[in-house]
Amino acid sequence: MSTPPPPAGGTPNPYQQPYPYQPPKKRKIWPWIVGGIILLFVAVIGGCFAIVGSAVDSVDKESKREVTVVYRVTGTGSTSITWTDKDFNMAQDTNASLPWEKTVVVTGFAKHASLSVTNDEPDGATSKCEIVVDGQVKYTQTANGPFATASCSGSVG
Repeated sequence: MSTPPPPAGGTPNPYQQPYPYQPPKKRKIWPWIVGGIILLFVAVIGGCFAIVGSAVDSVDKESKREVTVVYRVTGTGSTSITWTDKDFNMAQDTNASLPWEKTVVVTGFAKHASLSVTNDEPDGATSKCEIVVDGQVKYTQTANGPFATASCSGSVG
């Protein structure tokens, strides 16, 4: 059975039942908290992927970057020369006459160059090794005397 509406403009009938009080519906807060946690989790994971992706891209670019290295030996007499090529393999030129020069393109993540020269003359020859990168002498050393050795090596990247 339904309750009749209150009279318009008059005093309500004291014998009628009052309208039942219905509090406003409470909104549940837990879905908002769970949604916020999920959103935060997705944002953190996305940020991590962005950072890792950027680092991987930088490493990839560095590993493919090429550096031109010039090995140069000057001096008197003949020498034995040992150097690293583009794949870090050792190469050698024995009884090389001076001046001597070799150009190598180095790639990879760890760009390293190495050059060693040994005087072959028993009468006190002099030789000088140089590693040149981008037109600048990066490493140099001199060997004086019979069978003396000079070694130049280091990072060229």
